[in-house]
Amino acid sequence: MYLIYTVILLILILVLIITLAEEIRARRGITHGIANKYWVLREKRRFVRFQEDMKIRYSRIDSGHSQDNAKMRNISRKGLCISTYEKLKEKDNLEIEIEVPGFSKPIKLTGCVMWVKELRSPDDHGRRMFYTGMRFGKITPETEAILITHLNILKRP
Repeated sequence: MYLIYTVILLILILVLIITLAEEIRARRGITHGIANKYWVLREKRRFVRFQEDMKIRYSRIDSGHSQDNAKMRNISRKGLCISTYEKLKEKDNLEIEIEVPGFSKPIKLTGCVMWVKELRSPDDHGRRMFYTGMRFGKITPETEAILITHLNILKRP
């Protein structure tokens, strides 16, 4: 009889340890849990993405100073996704300027194009559009502080 109680107690302790480990991972911002190991479509992002409509301008670092406006789809601590009329290439380096609500000057940083996907349907004027995912490159501590402050504001319910 004591053996059964001991086994049940050990199982409960094991479940408690697993639950505490998951809680610690969640508090550190890591989204991958034990259950994700068994899912077919696992989330690879390390940071939460926020749907945000901020004004953004970009220009290629290797070509002139022509700036293009883009529409932001979402943003995270380490990157963003924009929709553009121009098909950018993977590994293109860009200078990015983002107008963050609540701050007087736009933030400036660099980014690297990680992926490009053409939308199935054109815009209202028949122009082709592309989603472009970028990872932030060089970012000053001041710019990063502004970005993180804004993302923390978005995180609140």
